[in-house]
Amino acid sequence: MAAGTFLILPALDDGEAILASPSGSGYETQRLAAAELSSLDVSDVVLIVPGQWVRIFETELPKAGRAQQLQMARFAREDDIANSAEDLHFALSDAQPPRLAVIDSAVMDVLTERLSGVKPKAAYADYDVLSGESAILVIDRAVEPGLSAVDLDWTEETLAQPTDAALADLFEEGLSKGDSLNLLQGAYRSKSGFSVPRFPAVRFAALAASALVAFFVWSGVQDRAALAQAQDLRKKTAAEYLAATGDRAPSNPGRTAVQNLQTGSTQSAGFLELSVVLFSGLAQLSDTRVDQMRFNAENGTLQLRLIYPDFDAAARVETSVAQAGGQLITGGVREQNGAFVGEAVLSLGGGL
Repeated sequence: MAAGTFLILPALDDGEAILASPSGSGYETQRLAAAELSSLDVSDVVLIVPGQWVRIFETELPKAGRAQQLQMARFAREDDIANSAEDLHFALSDAQPPRLAVIDSAVMDVLTERLSGVKPKAAYADYDVLSGESAILVIDRAVEPGLSAVDLDWTEETLAQPTDAALADLFEEGLSKGDSLNLLQGAYRSKSGFSVPRFPAVRFAALAASALVAFFVWSGVQDRAALAQAQDLRKKTAAEYLAATGDRAPSNPGRTAVQNLQTGSTQSAGFLELSVVLFSGLAQLSDTRVDQMRFNAENGTLQLRLIYPDFDAAARVETSVAQAGGQLITGGVREQNGAFVGEAVLSLGGGL
């Protein structure tokens, strides 16, 4: 049986959208000019967005709260994204480790404005829903299931051309697998689809990752509620450590994790290891925050831009990060729009 109503959007401004409504065991469809979409008044619609607008990345993030995973994913993929992160909308899949979807916020805003009468319950990139080996014609674009979508001018491949009703069936079949990434998150989240995020238990095998998550939360706390959440996460990490080892958790789990990594079989610093060190050091300095962070895989360092409370704070940060097991080399500090900004490079080392 058909699962729900689809609105399959065109990629081109002069294209036609497909509205597919359940009818019996299939779908009844109609085509609508893009200019007509603003007059639609339908609820609980599943939007199918042109894949050209959306990039989806695999991640290797530890299990954590959604907000913390999203922050880590944004930092980890900064090099792969040309636009400023401030101009982009990010969404994570439910599967673990999650996939990260990136779409221009301006596109989401235009959709919200043009579809003002439509109350969507979810939105998906077309290629993320469709499956199979053959490229498919979807209105005005070629969709490679599971891979990408391109304008028709960019491909000479022979395309499968299902009817509109058959196309809706294909999208329903893809969504029934439950693997697709819903783009309606954060500021664009469906009001009717609100659910309380779940925080899975921290396992001993992911202790270093758990410490990283705690420090991400700790470094960004701005109010009492967030501070309480960070403290609670640290208590859970300590409890899991005790249950797994029979020993009390070390006072600085981030530093311990880094020391274990340094004495293991690999000596190369990765993004997670360096992040553990960084945020364990900054946990002692609530007045310093990370503005930008970029991982350099070639030399195993984090390139940072930090916001300090004053000109002299850089030296205090260097000392604190060294105590956490890292070596932070800071540059000059400059005043910019009322804030004290400076670049820095973090590598493993230190241990004062």
